[in-house]
Amino acid sequence: MLHKEAVTRETFKLLENLMADPHLREFSLVGGTALSLYLGHRKSIDLDLFRKDGFSASALSQYLKEKYNFQEDFQDNNTLKGFINDVKIDCIAHQYENVKSIHIIETIRLYSLEDIAAMKLNAIADNGTRLKDFVDIACLSTTMSLNEMLESYQKKYPNTNAMRALRGLTYHADIIHEPIDLINGNYSWNKVSKRIDDMIKNDTKQFLLMPF
Repeated sequence: MLHKEAVTRETFKLLENLMADPHLREFSLVGGTALSLYLGHRKSIDLDLFRKDGFSASALSQYLKEKYNFQEDFQDNNTLKGFINDVKIDCIAHQYENVKSIHIIETIRLYSLEDIAAMKLNAIADNGTRLKDFVDIACLSTTMSLNEMLESYQKKYPNTNAMRALRGLTYHADIIHEPIDLINGNYSWNKVSKRIDDMIKNDTKQFLLMPF
């Protein structure tokens, strides 16, 4: 079951339409919105659509403009970003093997929790400024242990080292703090950072409750 309360009704309807579109059949939802639909921990507003193989960003942009009144914001090789009805859409070729197969739930194609965890850790290792990445990792601790997350990270990115992700998790000075719209509970950075500390101290533990 998806936690549809994580997104607006309009955003979910748009997501359903995009998932049903043959031109987007190779794309699947990932990122914070996918995780929020899985866990129901926070509100999310963006749609990150990834695929493993390359694609023509210019051709996809033209199609989306004609079909959905897509407003392009950025285009590069295998990357297209913009807006449909004020919803931010990123279409990206993320050319790494999946840790687990794509899940299909209520017609929505989603990357697995293992893949999302790996990508979140990779984002933190590369650029530890996004508060939501740390919040999401803390909440993922209710579905898998930190050790399992790190195993997924190394499977997805075999040329990297898990220590990069661990260092990123412990370094918080560059985080840009912003409001977090939780579905339940009251947001507290202290609780998030404590959960991350506890995950590192007990790296085989799966936690029963959200950190809030």
